[in-house]
Amino acid sequence: MSTSSARHGEAGAHAPTGEPSRRVAWPAHRVGLLLLAIWGLILAVLTWSSLQAIERYEDHANEQVEQRTGLVALMQSTLIDSELDAIDRDLRVIRERLVQRLDEPASQQARTMESSLDANALVRDLWWLDKTGERLATRRRADDLSIDPAQESFFRVHLESAGRQAAGKTFLSRPIGAGGTRLMAMSRALRDESGAFRGVLVAYVDLAALAALLDRVTARQRLMSLVAHREGHLLLNLAEGGLPSRSLAEWFQASDGTPPTVGRFHGRADGHDYQYALAQPEGWPLNVVAAEDLALLQTQLAANANDHYWRLLIWATVSGLLLLLVGWLFARRASALEQAAESERRLAESHRRNAAIIEAMPDLLFTMNAEGRILDFEPGEGIPLLEEPEVFLGQTVGEVMPPALAELTQSVIDRTLAQGTVQTYQYQLDFDGVPHYYEGRCSPLAESSVLILIIDITARKQAENALEWMATHDPLTQLPNRRLFRDRLGLAANEFHRYGGNGFCLLYLDLNGFKAINDTLGHAAGDQLLRQVAERLEQQVRDADSVARLSGDEFVVMISHAGRSEARVVAGKLREEIGRPYVLDEGEARVSVSIGMACCPEDGRMTEALMCSADADMYRDKQVRSIQER
Repeated sequence: MSTSSARHGEAGAHAPTGEPSRRVAWPAHRVGLLLLAIWGLILAVLTWSSLQAIERYEDHANEQVEQRTGLVALMQSTLIDSELDAIDRDLRVIRERLVQRLDEPASQQARTMESSLDANALVRDLWWLDKTGERLATRRRADDLSIDPAQESFFRVHLESAGRQAAGKTFLSRPIGAGGTRLMAMSRALRDESGAFRGVLVAYVDLAALAALLDRVTARQRLMSLVAHREGHLLLNLAEGGLPSRSLAEWFQASDGTPPTVGRFHGRADGHDYQYALAQPEGWPLNVVAAEDLALLQTQLAANANDHYWRLLIWATVSGLLLLLVGWLFARRASALEQAAESERRLAESHRRNAAIIEAMPDLLFTMNAEGRILDFEPGEGIPLLEEPEVFLGQTVGEVMPPALAELTQSVIDRTLAQGTVQTYQYQLDFDGVPHYYEGRCSPLAESSVLILIIDITARKQAENALEWMATHDPLTQLPNRRLFRDRLGLAANEFHRYGGNGFCLLYLDLNGFKAINDTLGHAAGDQLLRQVAERLEQQVRDADSVARLSGDEFVVMISHAGRSEARVVAGKLREEIGRPYVLDEGEARVSVSIGMACCPEDGRMTEALMCSADADMYRDKQVRSIQER
């Protein structure tokens, strides 16, 4: 019993020490499987992380290229639209002037063609052509332009529509070759007041000058651009940094001139892929395309992917070392984060460079959502802000803009998102009591955001107002001219026809003895006398009445809401006032006046009838006074 008990005790003493030893010492295959599982898990995580980093890098880089090409295409389209609109406005002003002076001498008609186009670097020359295509007048006498207008498309278009009575629209031609110069014709038909075709007014736009203008907004070293007529004819083919522009031209012609507004294409000439954006100036049959060579981007993406693959291989090798597994993983993970930070830094530098291009623009850029909240903006250098820049971000238009402008901006945003097209609007703001005029172009970015470009058009508005004033006023006396007076007379007649009530009277005045003053004292004295006559006429009438100079020494006064008896009283005052002596630089002078009267509705209800009646009555008065003076 004692021996047996001792053996069992010895066995029991050794059993507890052997079992823990077997549990701690794992078999090699288990350790191998565990290490393989850990290595596989690490490898899977690293592979997924690398692919995600490569995808994020590629998406961000492609987005930058799309934004860059889209912005340049939009900027070039906006610039072309603005320049062509300015030329077209001047063509219409010149056409209206020529219509009023078709019967004047050629020298007078040539001077009528003077306009701001003379200082426009894009306009190579300005011609007035007759029905056969012969030049009647030209501004710059560019005899080096060997162009036969009768053979050009723009002249044939206007000639074919010569029998129509409509004024017609501006015609933008295909490119025209004139020696070593490439031109584009912008033309309008010229018709007299009866609607008869009297020729064509054409401005030749220098495509080389237009190319130089567009080059200012093209991103250097990467972008190239193309401008083409929508009929498929190339106008401009620009390339920067040595990029083969013929690839862009061949692709555009292969797509029949109507590619999608954004996308990619393959250049057969160089075998490169290109990212492009297409924009169309509003109201003009042109396509503007900006494209970027993706070869450099593809090289960068391949290098980035190769870098990630190499890191993955290194991680797989290092993870096989059991003793350094944890330390190596952390070290390589830190290295991977550092590499990712460097990639993000490079992308941030690329973003800052693109932002610098936008900041260099003098115009104001806003990114807003559907509620009118400002998500981002570039203040620009040429446009003052209503608030400090830091106030704008995150605010709505109603919080940083005047109520009327905020309401207008919100309506434009709603219309842009609803229609999905570019909307243009204009507004006025006063800074230090000085009015400034601006034009906004609102373009859709996404389903709930827009991009608004603000351009300062103050100089253009001032020029338009000056031209409008010159077209409706007499430059010597500052009085309304015949055209403006006839408009006011027509409004008064329409008001009487619609509402009835008291009519109005017309006084037709012709100075007696004015020619003798011109002959004896000179034309300067005659001009001085006419200005004094105009001042006296304005002093003798009410604010509601109208005074105008028709031509020479003929004036006309419209007395509102008055009958014949009131008009006779006014005529007597005017006769007495004009008969007083005039103190001129050359001496004292006197004139008398013959006055004709016509009242609505007694003498007529229409403009022509009233003018003819007053003119005839004036001549009767002149004859009576001539007999009395004898």
